Amino acid sequence: MKILFLIYRIFGRLPVLIILYPVILWFFVVSKIARESSRDYLQRLYLYSGGTSPEPTSLNIFRHLYAFGECILDKLIIWSGRIDDLDYSLEGLEEFHSHAGAGLGAVVAVSHLGNLDFCRAIGQLYPDINLTVLVHTSHAVKFNHLLKSINPESALNIIQVSKFSMHDAMLLSEKIQKGGLIAIAGDRVPLLWGNTVPVNFLGSTADFPIGAYMLSKTLGCPLFSLTSIKVGGSYQLSCRKISEFGIGGESGSIEEAAQAFANRLEEGCLKSPFQWFNFYPFWQRCINDE
Repeated sequence: MKILFLIYRIFGRLPVLIILYPVILWFFVVSKIARESSRDYLQRLYLYSGGTSPEPTSLNIFRHLYAFGECILDKLIIWSGRIDDLDYSLEGLEEFHSHAGAGLGAVVAVSHLGNLDFCRAIGQLYPDINLTVLVHTSHAVKFNHLLKSINPESALNIIQVSKFSMHDAMLLSEKIQKGGLIAIAGDRVPLLWGNTVPVNFLGSTADFPIGAYMLSKTLGCPLFSLTSIKVGGSYQLSCRKISEFGIGGESGSIEEAAQAFANRLEEGCLKSPFQWFNFYPFWQRCINDE
C-alpha cells in the first residue's frame, strides 16, 4: 500500500488502478471468506431488488472487491491532505450542517457503505463542526499506522471503542452538551457477538450493533445517518435525521432507529451495489440462530 501510494503521488491515479487488478485478483483467489461474503451480499441484493442489481457472478464479485481496493486508495488520498483530488458533492448535508451550526449535539451513525473516511474528513472541511469519531482499529492496525505516517492528523478526535472507559463516556456526554457531534459505525458487528439489535436488511434478519442507538438514547440527542457513496466516479455525501430521541430517551425506540438506519443502507446499496464493504459473513449469526 505504501508503494501504491508513492506511485499515485508520482504518476497519478491511472497507473495505480491498473496495478490494482493483479492485487485484487490475488485477494479474490486466496480469500475465500471475502469472496463468499461478497457472493452472499450480492445474491441477497439481487433478490431484494427484483433482479435489477448485478448478479452474484464471479466477475461481479471481483468488481466488488476491486471497488474496495479503490476505496482504500481514496482513504490514503483523503488523509494525505489531497481530498480535492477526488470528485465529491456536499449537496446532501444541509440539515446536518444547520443542526451543527446551531450548536446542537448529535450522534451520527456512519457505515461501511462507501468511504467511511470521507465522512470523517467532513470535520476537516467544516472547522465549526466539533466531530469525534468512535472506531475499532484492531482489525486494521497496520493500515491506521500507515494513515498516521501519511498525516498525523488522521488520528485526531478519535476514540477507540476497544479501550472505551467511564472517562470516555463522561467526555462524550460533555461533548454533546457543548454541541459536539459523535460519529460511530452502525453496520459493523462487534468482535464478540452480543450488544446487537435484529433488523430487516435486504430481505433477511441481520444483527446490527446497538452502540449508535444506545448512545443517542442515553444522551438524549438526535441521531443522524451520514453516508458517502461513490456513484459514477464521484462521492455523494448525504445526511438524514433518523431518530429524535428526547431528553432521557422519552421518544422513539432503539429498534425503530436501527431499522431506519438499515433502510438507509438498503437505499444506498440499491443506488451503488458495489459500495458496501463488509467482507465477512454478515448474516451468519441469524442463520445459526434459525
